Amino acid sequence: MTLSVSVVIITYARPQFVRTCLEHLGRLTSKPHEIIVVDASPDDRTKTLVTEDFPQVRLLRNDLGPGTMPESRQVGFNAATGDIVAFIDDDAYVDPDWLDQLREPYADPAVVGVGGRASNGREGEETEGLGEIGRLLPDGRLTGNFGANPDRVIEVDHLLGANMSFRRAALAAIGGIRGNYPGTCLCEESDISLRLKREGGKLVFQPAALVRHVAAPYTSGGKRFDRRYLYYARRNHVVLLARVYGWRDPLLRRYVRSTFRAQNDYVWAMRDRFTARRSDGSRRPFRRRITAPIVLTRSLAELTGLMAGFPAAWIARRRDRAAGVV
Repeated sequence: MTLSVSVVIITYARPQFVRTCLEHLGRLTSKPHEIIVVDASPDDRTKTLVTEDFPQVRLLRNDLGPGTMPESRQVGFNAATGDIVAFIDDDAYVDPDWLDQLREPYADPAVVGVGGRASNGREGEETEGLGEIGRLLPDGRLTGNFGANPDRVIEVDHLLGANMSFRRAALAAIGGIRGNYPGTCLCEESDISLRLKREGGKLVFQPAALVRHVAAPYTSGGKRFDRRYLYYARRNHVVLLARVYGWRDPLLRRYVRSTFRAQNDYVWAMRDRFTARRSDGSRRPFRRRITAPIVLTRSLAELTGLMAGFPAAWIARRRDRAAGVV
């Protein structure tokens, strides 16, 4: 029996990307059971686009606004009726055989989640991090490398939110998708994956299920890898580990230690900017040298986020218990 697939797209104020995303889905070799767009935008541009140009697509609303990607995913998941629920970002454009490739590993009944490759258009990304795709490391860090192509299906610990899918029944059994990953919403997709893995599910990476990830600009504030991004990266990671594994698990302690060790990179970067000459022998501008300490504000953002993660995790765990979500 062929498993049916519901495709869920979450978006916030990027209608031009939603259009291209839907156009690519319309070129799929095999059609999905349904396509659902969950819109959290502050205006009606996406609503108008979908209702007028893509009437076959189901449009749902998330009124919580920016920084609520997991909540949008839950809205889509609640409405989906397919055997498999596949999530893609509005700036992830599928290849024509994407759905067939994504569905193939589900022939193994032990597989509860399948993620695909996201090509970012960077030279050499196909071989970058081939041995560490989607891993949870012993020190609590997560690896990405979802642009790599191992040329075979491999088992992983977590999936990329821009291109991931799950058995609907398996996700429902753990209580669906948890929110409380605000800001840049980092770690929200890993929460789903690690919980399923903890319950004995098998997650795999299918590199042939390809999307072209164009990395659209943030419309909810900030930029990738700015100080706001670094703050939420640390804050949400602490929340993730505490919620999935608990306070006493050594992963959390190791992650704290690894975060403090990582701050040495900023110290060395600052010292390098103080030097009069660059590595190629050219002179470094004086203004660049005297502003070298600014580098340390990135470290401050990370450490502040790390500390903020502990009270946030305590609140999130209390809410999880009240909601009966594992």
